[in-house]
Amino acid sequence: MTNTLWRCACAGLIAVFVSACETDITQHDPAYAHPTTVERKTARLDVGPLYAGKPSPSDTERLNEFLDAYHTQGERPMEVTVPGKSVDDPAAREHALQLANALMQRGVPAEDINLYVAETQTKGTASVTFPIYVTAPEECGYAGEMWDFNHDNTIHPNYGCSIQHNIDAMVANPRDLVHPRESTVGRSGARAYYVIDNYQHGKALPSANDLLQDYNFKISSQ
Repeated sequence: MTNTLWRCACAGLIAVFVSACETDITQHDPAYAHPTTVERKTARLDVGPLYAGKPSPSDTERLNEFLDAYHTQGERPMEVTVPGKSVDDPAAREHALQLANALMQRGVPAEDINLYVAETQTKGTASVTFPIYVTAPEECGYAGEMWDFNHDNTIHPNYGCSIQHNIDAMVANPRDLVHPRESTVGRSGARAYYVIDNYQHGKALPSANDLLQDYNFKISSQ
């Protein structure tokens, strides 16, 4: 009985000491005090009228820059929305398909593209959107309490903020901080041999874009 009481007393003392040592980790570790914040937003590009089924020169430049952001920071799906009287409007459907073809020619897989018709009786502007990840760096340089005397051995509120701010600015793809990228299908030694063998024999090797030109898109109402 005495041993049991003694053990309970020791366990109680240990629990008291452990609870007394608990502290806020953000007061001692700058990585916790200034964490990287990643936000998921929507990137949008309005596209003007097409000429012979292709974007205008000015829209082509803007579209290329837009897709650079998609390939580096974006996430599927790429959504194309065109104005039309109804989802069965032939002109609207053709417009959507032409934009989809322009995206495929620039490296966007057909299965990653969704097409929509925004029903309206007035003229509108086609748009292309996709989810994009961006970092939201914390503002540094704030001042709080006077830190001439610090008996708790905690770090200054600004400590590590500028370093983390610089790291956030250098992140190539903030999406990688949220979840890892999917494995790329089809990259193997067998595929490499197939490409080199066709090259040595002068045979054409169709690209993914060539194979997806006849993709059967489903056009929905929005």
